[in-house]
Amino acid sequence: MNKGFFDQVYDLVAQIPRGHVVSYSQVARMLEQPHNARVVGWAMRQSPPERNLPSHRVVKKSGELAPGFTNQRHLLEQEGVTFDQKGRVQMKQHNWNR
Repeated sequence: MNKGFFDQVYDLVAQIPRGHVVSYSQVARMLEQPHNARVVGWAMRQSPPERNLPSHRVVKKSGELAPGFTNQRHLLEQEGVTFDQKGRVQMKQHNWNR
């Protein structure tokens, strides 16, 4: 994917409000690239620090957290996001639909 798609991902992620989450596949669909959920993940891993994105608000569609993102749950809990007994975000309560 080209740099333009990554910038579109970053622009969209920057809009996610506190206390809400979206999935990688949801971001891809919102950008009319429904088969590029993995590319969204790549974009998030390479997000420029100067953009100060709320990348902790992007999770797997199951509500599972991103592997290796050690403080993701803490950041989400600070915003009032709740989790089920298996440690997944309660997507129905916190999913953002722009």
